[in-house]
Amino acid sequence: MTSVEKVKNLSEVASFDMESCQSSTFLSLGKTQLPIYKASSPRGSCKLFKTLLTNKCKMDCKYCINSKCSTRRQPHKYEKGELARTFHFFYKKRLVDALFLSSSIEEPETNMEEMLEEVKTLREDFRFRGYIHLKILPGSSRDQVQRAAIYADRLSINIETISPSHLAELSSTKDMKNDILLRQAWIREEVRKRAGISHTTQLIVGALGETDKEVFGCAISEYTHMEVKRVYYSPFSPILGTPMEGHSPAGKWRGHRLYQLDFLYRDYDFKKEEIDLAYRNDFLPNEDPKVTIARSQLAKPVEINGLGKEELLRIPGVGPKTAERIASHKEKLSSMLQLHKLGVNLSKALPFIKIDGSYQERLTAFACA
Repeated sequence: MTSVEKVKNLSEVASFDMESCQSSTFLSLGKTQLPIYKASSPRGSCKLFKTLLTNKCKMDCKYCINSKCSTRRQPHKYEKGELARTFHFFYKKRLVDALFLSSSIEEPETNMEEMLEEVKTLREDFRFRGYIHLKILPGSSRDQVQRAAIYADRLSINIETISPSHLAELSSTKDMKNDILLRQAWIREEVRKRAGISHTTQLIVGALGETDKEVFGCAISEYTHMEVKRVYYSPFSPILGTPMEGHSPAGKWRGHRLYQLDFLYRDYDFKKEEIDLAYRNDFLPNEDPKVTIARSQLAKPVEINGLGKEELLRIPGVGPKTAERIASHKEKLSSMLQLHKLGVNLSKALPFIKIDGSYQERLTAFACA
C-alpha cells in the first residue's frame, strides 16, 4: 500500500516546478494535507496533481532541496506502477484530472524510463485521456524523448539559468549544452511533428545576480530558437540545508513583472526594442512594464480615435480584444463611459490618451488640448 507520507513528500517537493497554476487547494488524506493545483492547461482548467517519481538525486544543484548537497532530504520513490495506481485512484474519486510528473535524478535514462512506464500505464492500462505534463530529464535518450511525445500533452526541460557559465556555478553535474539544450532541440523536433503537444521551460530569477534584461533576453532566445510555448520564471528563494541558504532571495514581484513583460512579447507582439524601454539599469522597476514603456513611447497623450490595433495595444489598460473593439468601432468615441463599455481600464489608460481632443488633467475632469 502506498504510504501517505510518500505521496505528500513527493508532491510537496514538486511544487518548485512551475505550471500555469492559478491557486491550490488541499486534499485531506487522514491528518495529511496534499496540495492539488487549479491550473490552466491547453485543454482548459484542470485539477493538477504535481509529483516527483523520486526525490533521490545524485545531482549537486546548490539551490535544490533534493540535491545530494542538501541536508534536508527525506528520500522517497514510487515503485513500479505505484504512481499510476495512486493517480488513477485520485482520478476515479474525481479529486484530480491532470498530472504533472517530474523526477530527481539517480540515473537519467533509468529514471526517465520509469517515468515513461508510469504514463504508459495510465494511457494504455487505465485509459486515462486527460492532460499530462511530463518532464524530460537531462541525460535522457532521444528514443525516450520520442516516446514521451506519444504519451504527453506537454513536455519540458528546465534550462534553469541564463548561460552555461551560470549553470556551472549552480551545479557541477549538469552541462547546459549537452544535457539540456540538446534535449530541448530533440523536444522541439517532436513538437514540430505532432499536433496538439507543446513544450516549456523554466528560469530561476536572481540566484546569481543576473539582471532582468539578461533573464528576459534568454527567454526571447528560447521563444525564437527553441520555439517553446511558455517560459516560467521562478524567483530564487534560499532553502535551509542547501549550499545557497545564505543567499539573498529575489522578490516575488520580479517574477510577476517578468510574466507581464513576457505577456507583452508573446500576446501583444511588442518588439525587443520596445521591451528594452521597460528596464531601468537593466532591471524592471516594480510597476507594470507596459506603463514604463508607455512613458517612454507616449511623451504626450494620443488621440484614441483613428488608432489601429497595434497602436492601441501600446496604451496601458487596452488589451487585444479591447483594441479590436475600438479599432472596429464605427462612431467617434467621445466619453470615458464609451471606453469603459468597450473594456478599457481607464485608471491605466487615461494619462496616455485624448478622447475627441480632450485629455485627463485629474480623475474627475478633462482638459481641452
